[in-house]
Amino acid sequence: MNTIARSAAAALALIGTGLAAACSSGTGGGGGENDDTLTVCTNVPFEPFEFRDDEGNVVGFDIDLMNLLAERLDQTVEVVEIDFDSIQSGSALNAGTCDIAAAGISITPEREEALGLSQPYFRADQAFVTVAGSGVASLDDLDGATVAVQSATTGEAYADSIKDQYGFEVKSFETMGDIVSSLTSGAAQASIADLATWTEMIKVADNLELTESIETDEYYGFAVQKDDTELLDEVNAMIDEAFADDTYAELYEKWFHEPYTEGDIE
Repeated sequence: MNTIARSAAAALALIGTGLAAACSSGTGGGGGENDDTLTVCTNVPFEPFEFRDDEGNVVGFDIDLMNLLAERLDQTVEVVEIDFDSIQSGSALNAGTCDIAAAGISITPEREEALGLSQPYFRADQAFVTVAGSGVASLDDLDGATVAVQSATTGEAYADSIKDQYGFEVKSFETMGDIVSSLTSGAAQASIADLATWTEMIKVADNLELTESIETDEYYGFAVQKDDTELLDEVNAMIDEAFADDTYAELYEKWFHEPYTEGDIE
């Protein structure tokens, strides 16, 4: 593991974002107003996990997995779009806004203490993205630059942990779309955020370059209420079944446009 990877891993170990308890669905613990609906908190755009298609519908890898869960529960998915900070802080979930959170949530020890987190369903790392022609080709070129991150994320925590070392300013935004806008407008010269979503989003931004991947060995999980073991069991059973019958591999190839490598998560 290189120096960047070691620094990233150390930074992630210190993250204390503390997702609070989510409201319960109709499958366990009560609290769901409509047992026919599985309400899912998410934040868009975060391609290819959750984003709006040409017709304005929220679609993506996470959404397809939530549809599998809803099928198990004989429910239909209702997406609740909110800012990621409200998701990770637990404020929206505590208010009863949704039953489950699906928003590329990295599993951390602090979050596991506060929430019922599913087994991992996706391996994630961070990406260092720069503006073409900006003169920024590595972290060593960031002195005096502005680095855009998404607020309340592991990418923000990692950037904060190294900003003094490399002499850059961290500027936080609510969505990945806001980050793209900040880079293309010149308000920021680089970004640190999740690799999988940056890989997709730079495809529609001609002046952005994925300069380096940063190995952080993160894994995403779905979040439910801490004591809602019934719903959590259903989530984990859905994930297990999706791996076993190759539905996961099919969805992976659909959204990431490459075959799933067996064993990367299982």
